[in-house]
Amino acid sequence: MSTVGLTRPNRRVVLAGVASLTAGSLSMPFHVRAQEKPAPIRYATGGAIGPNEMETLIFLRWMQENVLQGYGRDYVLDMTFTRGTPEAGTLLAAGQADMGTLSFAVFANTLVKDAVPGGLTIVADSSQEGRPGFHATTFYVLANSPIKSVADLRGKRVGINAFGSAVDLIMRVALQKNGIDPRTDLEVVEVTFANQPAALRAGRIDCGVIILPFSAKEIPTGDFRPLFNSGDAFGTFNTIFHVARNEFLAANPKAVRSFLADYVRGLQWFYNPANRSKAIELAAELTKSDPRILESYFMTDRDYYRDPNGCVSKATIQPPIDAMFKGKIIAKPVDVSAHIDLSYLPNRCG
Repeated sequence: MSTVGLTRPNRRVVLAGVASLTAGSLSMPFHVRAQEKPAPIRYATGGAIGPNEMETLIFLRWMQENVLQGYGRDYVLDMTFTRGTPEAGTLLAAGQADMGTLSFAVFANTLVKDAVPGGLTIVADSSQEGRPGFHATTFYVLANSPIKSVADLRGKRVGINAFGSAVDLIMRVALQKNGIDPRTDLEVVEVTFANQPAALRAGRIDCGVIILPFSAKEIPTGDFRPLFNSGDAFGTFNTIFHVARNEFLAANPKAVRSFLADYVRGLQWFYNPANRSKAIELAAELTKSDPRILESYFMTDRDYYRDPNGCVSKATIQPPIDAMFKGKIIAKPVDVSAHIDLSYLPNRCG
């Protein structure tokens, strides 16, 4: 599976940069102003908005003005939503993004194909799955479906968000563990996350993935029954994580450190019970979700697990990538430890 060569996604800038200088800075010599100009970071999300990808919440305008400390001083963001992490990988490979969230699947493919000039580095955690007591990406069938086990999917249609994504690989590994070849034994269909429940109800797919925040609304209806989840495929692992192009890291270390310091600061702000009411308000406004639904899971143990300091390790990334090599999805093994640098994070990781 290739992480490059996909149709170029439409860009939507959702975070504005600082448009003007302060009156004080106008009196400074030009060379001083140039040195202090915040570095622009072109950031590609992995295919979802908050709460799934917390950067879309953490860097909202209200957060910039009330919580973050480096935004507008050390860096500004040009954030782009993508359909999935393969498109985020495409933007990074084309030099149209500097940082982004990638799944382990796209990251591994990108490294094996040497798709990004100069290479990529993992700089922080985003979310983990399969961790006991927390949410995991789950594939569902209709409650009255005759499909009772993964083996029953032979000859059926299974929905994923994008070929080459983490969801795609979760599905393929789970199927292979049950003796089904996803290339020949069934049909795999691309359906956006938001449309998976409707596609199941309409019979366009027989099995589909319903992720947060959609699952918080859809599963209580009783219309769907879980069939398998990401933990069945890999145990505890990192679904997505923050990456940066090595060339950008070398040229903008201060901006990256400031960005990640704000990311961790914002993440901890959202987890702080004292900020719960405002956190729900911000998430509801961005996602157009019912605050009561968000209250039922957001930033609780019913949500994805996120390391509060942004720390990530080889132990939660290497296993699914090894599974990709074993399943002949990538042509050669990848040693994740050679591509992680946590020194840009504000706090030391153990």
